[in-house]
Amino acid sequence: MPKYNSSQFVKSGVPLGGIGAGKLEIMPSGVLDNFTFLNNYQKPFTNSTENETIGVLGYHFGIYCRDNKKKISKLLQTIKISNYLTIENIKYKGEFPFVYLDYEDSNIPLKISLEAYSPFIPKEEKNSCLPVTIFQFKISNPCSRYIEAALFINIRNIIAEWCVGRFNQIIDESEIVSLNTLLKRHSPLDQTQGNMSIAVLKSNKYTVSYLGEYNLASKPFVFNRDDIQLEAFELFSKDGELPNINSEIPVNSESVELGGAFSVKFKLKPKSRIKIPIILAWNFPLCFDGHIYSNYFKNSRETVHYVFSNKGELYEKTNRFVNEVKKLDIPEWLTDALLNNLYTFFSSTVWTRRMKFAFLESPQVCPLAGTLDVRFYSSIVLTLLFPQLELRELLEFAEAQRADGYIMHDLGRMRLDLPSISTNRLYWKDLNSKFILMSYRDYLWTKDLNFLKKFYPFIKKSFYWLIETDKNKDGLPDNEGADHTFDLWSCYGTSSYTSSIFLAAMLALIKVSQIMEDKDTEKVAAEYFKKGKKNFEKKLWHKTYFIEYNNKNSRNSKGFPKISLSCTVGQLAGQWYAHLLDLGYIVSKEKVAKAVKTILELNGKDSPYGITNSVHPNGERDNNNLHSASIWIGINYSFLSLAIYEGFRKEVEEIGERIWSNICEKEKNAWNQPDIYSSSQGEYIFGDHYMRNLCIWSILFALSKKDKKIKGFLDKFLQVESH
Repeated sequence: MPKYNSSQFVKSGVPLGGIGAGKLEIMPSGVLDNFTFLNNYQKPFTNSTENETIGVLGYHFGIYCRDNKKKISKLLQTIKISNYLTIENIKYKGEFPFVYLDYEDSNIPLKISLEAYSPFIPKEEKNSCLPVTIFQFKISNPCSRYIEAALFINIRNIIAEWCVGRFNQIIDESEIVSLNTLLKRHSPLDQTQGNMSIAVLKSNKYTVSYLGEYNLASKPFVFNRDDIQLEAFELFSKDGELPNINSEIPVNSESVELGGAFSVKFKLKPKSRIKIPIILAWNFPLCFDGHIYSNYFKNSRETVHYVFSNKGELYEKTNRFVNEVKKLDIPEWLTDALLNNLYTFFSSTVWTRRMKFAFLESPQVCPLAGTLDVRFYSSIVLTLLFPQLELRELLEFAEAQRADGYIMHDLGRMRLDLPSISTNRLYWKDLNSKFILMSYRDYLWTKDLNFLKKFYPFIKKSFYWLIETDKNKDGLPDNEGADHTFDLWSCYGTSSYTSSIFLAAMLALIKVSQIMEDKDTEKVAAEYFKKGKKNFEKKLWHKTYFIEYNNKNSRNSKGFPKISLSCTVGQLAGQWYAHLLDLGYIVSKEKVAKAVKTILELNGKDSPYGITNSVHPNGERDNNNLHSASIWIGINYSFLSLAIYEGFRKEVEEIGERIWSNICEKEKNAWNQPDIYSSSQGEYIFGDHYMRNLCIWSILFALSKKDKKIKGFLDKFLQVESH
């Protein structure tokens, strides 16, 4: 798993939250950061800068310790704020949806660790959408004497855009004591309105005290790391207790940053330890048409009660899934990458009260909902783990289909009701083929015949739109520029990327039309496949690989070369999907193997950081545009999956480890990955929390062909005997 320490500048932390619920991140420095649960997907809530992690001020943990007569109190973070003492070092391990912190300090005679997580349970939608983070502190006494200690928990009321009207409420119940951050009067225009709760489970092993409210701001008009005032921590530092005061008086002036705090105090016998569970929950309903969690919980307190009542089961099921992945006989880097790439389920999803669901392509940079050319890659694991969410999202695209049969590029920008045709005004030639393949995949893996019957009219319309794009009648769509997922990279006529996906889609359509007993469509699809396959090999095969595109016999290239001999990593994307769905070969098996070998030799050796998108036959990088010259993480993973199917596992493991090493070790940004990074330096170029990279899970499907244990793991989720 990615391992860091607090002295390193790590750019992201494990996101914790829920599907469609937003998230927070726990950083290796011990701070909480990058909150997006306030319906602020595009602009995470933070006090950090591009070059320095500060975290969200007002959210802090701390420790008090009295050993004999010596007292010491420190914040459980290494980031300095005001003049408060902080812990010396933190060791950090991330394994989505878990994060582990070990706090180290030579002046504190205790062992302190934190395990935090949010429930993520395949096929349990309700339990995976909980707007919650669960913290469990473990504090042990390695000494041969009694030690008195206390845990400090501080939060800040960040409800609504304006501080006036905020108030905090302590609710002391029989089993739980909670601090709730609330707002006196709501405005229908403010999406950051809602409520939050932080709660501690009562126990006879410790006592809980609180300070319900106080001002974190020491000066008017100023609130920063140097001027924050932790009055509660100062009180806590005296004897590990707080005064149990809560007035519930709303803020009536600006320059107030309302804080509140708990203390959990206990005595530890020699060689003993204590566990302290804490739950942070939120409820911010004013986004889209509401969040799915609003169907289950009226407010954050209800969420807290549900989680405390079910915490054992939630933990066990979440941990079981993680352990099942870890038990697979695969390289360590792949285990890490499989689990930690799932983070976008929390960072990049929208799931509304009316059950509409979508991944956001790139929440901050390009928050398009569902982006179909990208979900072609990302939705593989969505279908595996949460098939009902997949069917809902794909249905949104079916219902948005144009009258002429064109499948839309997305469902809208930060909305799910205003689809667009593309990012660059062109009608893309890969979308309809991808829609057909995803539709067949979803039927194949769910065995939902009603779904297929419902989708069949949309599938047929998609097909007939596609064949209208075959201007030169070679049985393949004709590209007319950057009309595909590489939307800055133009190709004309017959292209290997678009055409290979089309051929796979024809094989899928043949299967679907047979199930639907539609002999006419089956015949037409078979004819297009036969003709297209012949011309794909005739027009695009060049010695040992399929070239980028061939437009030799056309007058329309708009000044671009009539032919591009570049060797591209995506030239057999359709064959990858055909293998995934057991559709057979789209072209000669021998040529597929040769092409994969050539890509590994040409593109795979161009960069130490992964496989470059496009390389000329002489081995020089194709610097025609940003896309051709760069590395796309998700595209790399899809190709590596194809290479495993074709027998190149050793090469795949070496390249895959290079990619993951660049992400985790060089860039130190495992939980905010881009779509694109530089083939020269490995630095991130475009995209944040990018959903395409989820397609690393397709590597498991490729490995399952020769590994019964992996196949058994996948089959537990699939409604299919073989895949």
